[in-house]
Amino acid sequence: MLYIAHGFVIEQLAKTLTQWLTAAERTQAQSYTSQARQVQYQVGRGLLRWLVCRVNDVAPDAVVISRQSNGAPCLTIANVEVACSISHKTDAVMVAFGDVEALGVDIELMQPRKRQAELVNEFSDGFMQHVKVEDLKTFYQRWTLAEAVTKAQQGKLLATLREAFGSYAESGLFHTEQQHMLCCYSVSPTAAQWWRVTTTATQTLASELVLETN
Repeated sequence: MLYIAHGFVIEQLAKTLTQWLTAAERTQAQSYTSQARQVQYQVGRGLLRWLVCRVNDVAPDAVVISRQSNGAPCLTIANVEVACSISHKTDAVMVAFGDVEALGVDIELMQPRKRQAELVNEFSDGFMQHVKVEDLKTFYQRWTLAEAVTKAQQGKLLATLREAFGSYAESGLFHTEQQHMLCCYSVSPTAAQWWRVTTTATQTLASELVLETN
């Protein structure tokens, strides 16, 4: 099973998710000089641990989130390593974990890029095959999928973009919200549950199921 969660207004989420951070993670967050980076770190780690505890019914201290040498997160639940991924933009966050070989997530704000026409042309034999420059939705479906595949394979984005898109055409889960494209890719596709997480007026977390696959 694959479990996914995302949220917006991450400064508010970060305050609510602080309780889901370890003391070491709080210290690590404070080590970043950028306030934005501190918030992104807190909300990514906090949301992932919250999601794991919510669906697996385990105690927070059974969930260890460490950092691999390439910077990617490594998730261990009750001493068992489980695939995971984290992505964030300026005011959005997305996390996922599951019993799959490997996975990756990506979230992007859907806005025209300065070199969008060049990118579509350069990778027209790869991930941008049959994509029209003005079609932002399709462009960002392909772009987020390429980013997610790259994370799952721990590869290079430019190399992924040059790969034949056909072999990945049915492998991504997508959700569009607040002008953002969100994508989750797993090496071994499986059933999935995807939640939107928000902060209530009483500073508690609320979740709503936005996608479920069998």
